[in-house]
Amino acid sequence: MDHNKDAFYDQLGLPEASLLDKRIAKKMVLEHGQLTNADKKILSSDVVKLTWKYTLKASTVQVLPYEDADREYLEVALVEAELGSRSRSSRIAELLQRAIPYPVLLVMVEGEGFCVSVAHKRFSRAERGSIVAEGFLCSPWIEPPLSDIDQAFCAALALRRLSQIDFYALYRGMLNAVLARICAELTGTFVIDAGQSETDRRQRLEQCHAMEREIGRLRVALPKENGFAEKVELNTRIKELEGRLARTKTEL
Repeated sequence: MDHNKDAFYDQLGLPEASLLDKRIAKKMVLEHGQLTNADKKILSSDVVKLTWKYTLKASTVQVLPYEDADREYLEVALVEAELGSRSRSSRIAELLQRAIPYPVLLVMVEGEGFCVSVAHKRFSRAERGSIVAEGFLCSPWIEPPLSDIDQAFCAALALRRLSQIDFYALYRGMLNAVLARICAELTGTFVIDAGQSETDRRQRLEQCHAMEREIGRLRVALPKENGFAEKVELNTRIKELEGRLARTKTEL
């Protein structure tokens, strides 16, 4: 585990001054007001250890803070969560992203593998002083030996490859890399700049997932159908959806 994860951290090329390596007490997260009892149970049982690995801020990297009416990106944190189980990792990522008010590159580690989570942070419109996390993305689990796609993904997250304009631009670069890695599960290629906005790419990705779910549902229904005409109709719908899915994948 350590070799794989540490090789990834080395590849990020973060300055020595940004290394924090400070353990976070799980209690701090568990006491976060938004958590249900079920969420607390998941964090208690599945998260082994939380570590604040790196903090990127104006004093450790040559990047400017960003502020506007919606958000404040004064720094970017890299937090590591060591998990005992992967089964609820996407839920854990969401809970941790909600609990930490800064933009976070969250690295979840289990066994030999790791995955990366990102989420936008903005001011709450309902509650003054609160921060809202949204637009959650979580990469697939990455295992050694790394595939070409995973090597390209890790390289895309290196500090020198990200925009240095300000912390919002830098974090958007991280987010676009994770989005590209998720799209690569469908397309088989890692393309970070697909010539479209993040919103458009997310929309197409969701369309692909919705079509995959519907194809799966129809395939389950097919053997249960007795009528010949109905079977033909189901097969036709499956073929249509497969065609649409293939076309949408090319636009990812």
